[in-house]
Amino acid sequence: MEWMQSMQKAINYIEDNLCNNLDIDQISKSVYSSSANFQRIFSVVTGMTVGDYVRFRRLTLAGRDVVESDEKIIDIALKYGYETAESFTKAFTRFHNVTPSTARISNSDLKIFKPLSIQIDIRGGFNMTRKLISNVPLITMSSDNMSYMTSFTGALYGVLKSMDEDFSNSQLLAYSGFGNRFCWTAGKWIFGNEDFENCNDTPYKNQMRLLNAIGWKVKIITLLRDETGSLINTEEKQIRQDFVDSINKGIPVLAQGITDDGCKHEFDVFFGFEENGEKIIGWDYYQEHDRPLVRANWEKELNAYILLTEKTQPKSEKECIMEAFKIITAHARKNEIHGRKVGFAAWEAFLTQLEFDDFSKCCVYASDDLADSTDGVNSLEHRFIIYCDTLGQIYQRNNILDYYRRVIEKFPEWAVELQIAIEAWEECASYGGFLWSQGLSFDENGYEKFRDQKLRKILAEEGRKAMAKDREAIEQIEKILCKEDLATVK
Repeated sequence: MEWMQSMQKAINYIEDNLCNNLDIDQISKSVYSSSANFQRIFSVVTGMTVGDYVRFRRLTLAGRDVVESDEKIIDIALKYGYETAESFTKAFTRFHNVTPSTARISNSDLKIFKPLSIQIDIRGGFNMTRKLISNVPLITMSSDNMSYMTSFTGALYGVLKSMDEDFSNSQLLAYSGFGNRFCWTAGKWIFGNEDFENCNDTPYKNQMRLLNAIGWKVKIITLLRDETGSLINTEEKQIRQDFVDSINKGIPVLAQGITDDGCKHEFDVFFGFEENGEKIIGWDYYQEHDRPLVRANWEKELNAYILLTEKTQPKSEKECIMEAFKIITAHARKNEIHGRKVGFAAWEAFLTQLEFDDFSKCCVYASDDLADSTDGVNSLEHRFIIYCDTLGQIYQRNNILDYYRRVIEKFPEWAVELQIAIEAWEECASYGGFLWSQGLSFDENGYEKFRDQKLRKILAEEGRKAMAKDREAIEQIEKILCKEDLATVK
C-alpha cells in the first residue's frame, strides 16, 4: 500500500502549497516518483488530473476569500496563481457560476471542492459494469477562439465524428445559422446574450432543425425541478437508463449542465458509464485536461440532454445551405426574440448603448462601492466583460467562412454574391478584435479607459462600419435566395 500512502502524501503537499508556485515535477519529487508515473497513478486513484485537483482547490479557497475577506479581488487572483483579472474571472465564473464581484456583493453560496482523503475500499465481483465508446474525440475549445459560445455544434461535431459522419464544425455552424447571428438585451448589461438558445423562437428549435437536416431523429429532454431541486417531469432512474441505453448502442449523449465549467447552458459529450449509470464518463470541452471526467451524482446538475434515436435520410447539402440562408436573413431582419433584440436591431441597440450609456458613477470593481453595485452591473469590470462577450458573437462569423469558401466551389452559380458576402463578413468579424487596438485590457487601467465616452464613441463608430458590412453580406445572401426562387419558378 506504499503507493497509496505516497498519493496521500502528495495531496498533503499540494494542500500546504496551494498559494505557492506548484508544478508536477515538484509534487512528484515530494513523493520520490517520476513525473510521468506520478501523474498516471494520481489519475487512476483520484479520477482526475493533478492540474484539475489544484485548480478546483484553489478556486474553492479563492471563493472563500472573495466572500469572507476584504482583500481586493485582483490580490486574491494573484494569490492563487492567476496572472490577470481576466483569467481569474473566467475561471472563477466557470467554477462557481457567478463572477467574483457578484459573489462578494451577494454573499453567494459557492461551490466547494474538499481536500481528498485516500482510503481503501475494494469491492468485487460481476456487479459493476463499465462501458465506453472508445473513439469520441477530445476537441479543445476555449474562450480565446470564442468556441464556448457554440458549444452545441462543437459537442455535436464530436458525437458525429465518433460515428464517422463527415461534417466539419464550420459546416455545422453554417447549417445551424448560429455563426451569423447577433443578440443584445437593450438597456441592460447581462450575461447570456451569446447563448445559442437566444436565437430560438421556441426551445431547441434550431438544434432540432439542424439534427433533422443532417439525418437524425432526436429526443430532447428538458428537466423541470421544484424549489428543492427534485425532478418534476421524470425520475433519476429513467435519466440513467436513457444514458445507458444510448451508450450501449454506441451513440454518445449531448448533455447540458453536468460539467465543472459553471456554464449551465453549454453542452458536453458523455460516452461512458460505470455501475449501470451511477457514474457517467465524458469530455468537458471547456477545461484544459486530456482525460475524461467521471461524475457521480450527475443527475443533480443536469439541465437537459439530447438523445440521437434514429438515423434517417439527411437533406441534400444544397437544401441545408438554402435553409440556413433563410434562417440567417430572417434573423438579421427580425427585431426581437423573447425580449432580446436580434439582427440589425441588436446592432443598433448595442452600439447606441455602448456610446451613450453613462459610466461616470460606475466603480471599477463591483466590490468597490456596494451602494451603487447591488447586482454588479454598475462596475466597469462587469460591463466590459459583457461587451467582450458581445464581440465574440461578431467574431463568430469568421469561423463560418472556411465552409462558405467550399460552397463556392460546389455551387459556382452563387460565386459572385457569396464571394462578396465572405469578404464583407471578414471585415465585419475583424471588429471582434478592434478594442484591443485601442489599448483596452482586462485590468483596472483597461476598465478606466472604457469609462471614457470619447473612446466608446470611437468603438461605436467602428462598430457601425462592421454593421454595414454585415448588412452588405446579408443583402448578397438575399440575392442568392431570390435567384433560386426565380430558378424554381422557371
